[in-house]
Amino acid sequence: MRQEVKWLAAGCLALAVLAGCSTHDAGMAKPMDGEMAPAPPPPPPPPPPASIADDGPGVGSVVVTGSRSEAASADHAATSPIEPKPHAPAAQAGMLTAGDYDDVLNPDLYKVYLDKTLQGELSGKDLPFVDANQRIAIRVVDRLGKPVPLAKIRVASDDGKTEIALRTGADGMAYIYPLFDTLKPGMTVNVSAPGGKTASKALTGELIETGGELAIDLSGDRAAVSKLDLLLTIDATGSMSDELAYLQKELESILDRVSSANAGIDIRVGLIVYRDKGDEYVLRDFPFTSDFAALKSDLMAQRADGGGDMPEAMQDAMAKGLTFGWRDDAVKVNLLVADAPPHDGDIAATWTSAAKSRAQGIHIVPLAASGVDKTAEFLMRAMGQVTGGRYLFLTDDSGIGNPHAEPTVDCYVVTRLDSLVSRVLTSLVRGDRVEPEGDEVIRTVGNYRTGICKVEPVTEDLKGGQMAE
Repeated sequence: MRQEVKWLAAGCLALAVLAGCSTHDAGMAKPMDGEMAPAPPPPPPPPPPASIADDGPGVGSVVVTGSRSEAASADHAATSPIEPKPHAPAAQAGMLTAGDYDDVLNPDLYKVYLDKTLQGELSGKDLPFVDANQRIAIRVVDRLGKPVPLAKIRVASDDGKTEIALRTGADGMAYIYPLFDTLKPGMTVNVSAPGGKTASKALTGELIETGGELAIDLSGDRAAVSKLDLLLTIDATGSMSDELAYLQKELESILDRVSSANAGIDIRVGLIVYRDKGDEYVLRDFPFTSDFAALKSDLMAQRADGGGDMPEAMQDAMAKGLTFGWRDDAVKVNLLVADAPPHDGDIAATWTSAAKSRAQGIHIVPLAASGVDKTAEFLMRAMGQVTGGRYLFLTDDSGIGNPHAEPTVDCYVVTRLDSLVSRVLTSLVRGDRVEPEGDEVIRTVGNYRTGICKVEPVTEDLKGGQMAE
């Protein structure tokens, strides 16, 4: 697969994860205003009210300020057991709160975010660029018009020198990007699905120039999704003690919820824990298994230690995940749990693994926590975007741990973490977005409509100022 990726200078980033107890001081923005609904029991009362900085629609107006340096030590090498710190409640499923943002559903807002961020505070950073606003959506349906999941797609040039591999999600959708994928008129989109069903269409110059949808009909009936392969990729360095403790509790609840919501689903779970070069180990891996008790035992045996500096060997963990025994007829999800970036020189290798995950049909779902700076958010969202995942992040509503950075997004709803992750996994299995019930929602930010942010347009007045319509 030939791809042109635009990169913009080098810089440190912090990819983040489960509870807000990381020792990385990544620089926070201004806490958010607005009504806070009571957090679900048993969490303690929520933190003090926050404030919203109005940065204009479509550019992610919700940000958080304040430094975590007063609340957390900068010594990332601290060794700590997996039990929560004394100030935190005992780990228990259902305590953490989180939100999510889906860049796949908001491509125009993603373009605004890219322009503002890459021409502003991240200009000079060495980061991937995906032209999502010009994307071509490939929709594969069966003879009855139902979406065909897990169909293999090959986009090839006549000379055979360029080939892009993709796979449809459970919703029958896959996406290609004119600049990122270096698309040219006349390239052929070839689709094949279980049962020997095939079809193909050529890309036109107009479609490449403007973006849009390419619908491909297959004869016969689709095969329903019946399997899920879930890989947990977890940073296990010294600052991750609380995160490990809570994940150990949340995992069982999440798997129970997904199994209950998808009767008869065959779920396998695998595990990768990683640290960094010079630590006791760089990574450990545990293959996919249907024995959840055994997998949980493996997870419980891990402890947070090592590190020494903020970046970790994320690139090694992401590359290892590609070698797992993924089933072709399963929905594939890599839940990335981390509180630190790869080293600057390994960012490109990490992105390469994301591109390969896309080709293999592996959805990357990053989960971010406190300490996530703008560079980390940018890379994590790009990984979720290009693989059809989502960007998940913890919030302060639980009152657990240190403050969490607000995402640079225009809308989201806050619910319990275990509920959110189970809904995301179920959505990826079913191909339909699963929304929370009203009584599950703790707080709403922006104009949220089933994952899409409704933002008022901005126009220029005659004097060059901005005026919202």
